[in-house]
Amino acid sequence: MRRGALCLVLCASLASCAASAGGSVTPARSEVLPMGSEVLAPLPDGTLIVESEGRLLQYDPRALDAEPVVVGPAADIGEVHAAVFVDGAILVLSSGGSFILRDHAFIESPLAASLDGPIRDAVQMPTPTGRGDGDLWIVTTRSLYRVADGVAERLVLDEPLEDAELALAQRPEGPALWVRLPDRVLEVWRDRSGVVRSAALILDGVPSAIGGDAELTGWLVIGGRLHSIGADRRLVDHGVEVARLLTSAQSREAWVIDASGHTWLHADGQLFDAPTVSVDATQILAVAADGALYASGAASIERFAPRRFARVEGAANGALLVTPQTFTIEVEGAPTVEATVDGAPVEVLADPRRVELDPVALGEGTHELVIRVAYDDGTLPVTDARRFEVITGATWEQDVFPLYEARCAACHGPEGSAVTRLGTAAEWQERIEVIVQNVEQGRMPLGRAPLSGREVALIQAWQVGGFAP
Repeated sequence: MRRGALCLVLCASLASCAASAGGSVTPARSEVLPMGSEVLAPLPDGTLIVESEGRLLQYDPRALDAEPVVVGPAADIGEVHAAVFVDGAILVLSSGGSFILRDHAFIESPLAASLDGPIRDAVQMPTPTGRGDGDLWIVTTRSLYRVADGVAERLVLDEPLEDAELALAQRPEGPALWVRLPDRVLEVWRDRSGVVRSAALILDGVPSAIGGDAELTGWLVIGGRLHSIGADRRLVDHGVEVARLLTSAQSREAWVIDASGHTWLHADGQLFDAPTVSVDATQILAVAADGALYASGAASIERFAPRRFARVEGAANGALLVTPQTFTIEVEGAPTVEATVDGAPVEVLADPRRVELDPVALGEGTHELVIRVAYDDGTLPVTDARRFEVITGATWEQDVFPLYEARCAACHGPEGSAVTRLGTAAEWQERIEVIVQNVEQGRMPLGRAPLSGREVALIQAWQVGGFAP
């Protein structure tokens, strides 16, 4: 990419720290390990890579009485810039190279051979739809790379990159990549036709640091002060003098240590004072995907979690619901748990904590379940929101028979090669359990593309609804 004439003008008229003030928060503090470490790498699966006595250890801070697992000898990992899931493994990109963690073995990745120098920074872009993983971007001291399908593509960028940084941000078209250069910040994005474009941000000054979080809030330190740009594209001055900015592309939270050594947390669109978090800007610090701040000191590694643990098990966001669903809520301690569907309260049952939803009672269409878990210890509440579509009232004539004609008749029709005939509703009813099992597992249609989730749901809805004609 070469410097273009196009620039992005940002409105700085709402430069106010009061607009984002969120009060005070007391993150949950815990000692992760009774030792310090020069390596501190939170991974996307919730575990942590540290170094001790010439070995690399993987540790799960969430598991009770868990012992660190040796994953390899000590390596010159350096500063970790990104850790992402790749083909059932975790790819770790750091100033010391690229590494793969698979089955508790930490080894060098062949990706390093495709790069022309040490990694300065790395970030994985989300897709415009938010489903799946987007391109992985890497900047070395000499080049900018886009990695797609395991192939590193070098992009032309005639700029000094020795101090370059990468971060995520938001544009109307979707996610954008920021590249901090000596004299400006370059924004890179795909337009609605998929073409990669770039332009310089017009700012009040050249940022000394940038960052980005999973909410696609772009963070900048301009003139020593904390600024941000959100989806509305407005530049906001938060009124904080910054000594250290800590963000992660996988975390919704951002942490800031100000010039006086005070700690701040940005979460849920607000900037919170975190007076009980005592860390030093010179410490080895890292932000995990769950928003926790890890700090390695001389004698211990500490974890500061803005939210307590809470997990909801049940149909995933975007699911199609046909049958009654149970959402189980796993928590620690005795918090207050509330739930709503489309804004209306629903009962949270006990032993175990759960919410039960009946698709028939909800009715056809799109709905949203929101579960909120709140503790009274000063931590932030945990909110889990899941949108899903209820499918009911499927009929043979309007839904299942057209599906049979399009996807099944070639083999199971009058002229088909299969022994089993499925041309009537009665024949489907007789074999419905086997049919549903086969299409759910992708065994049928034989030799053709599997049915979509919606097509499978229509068959299930017809069954649940009593085989309406």
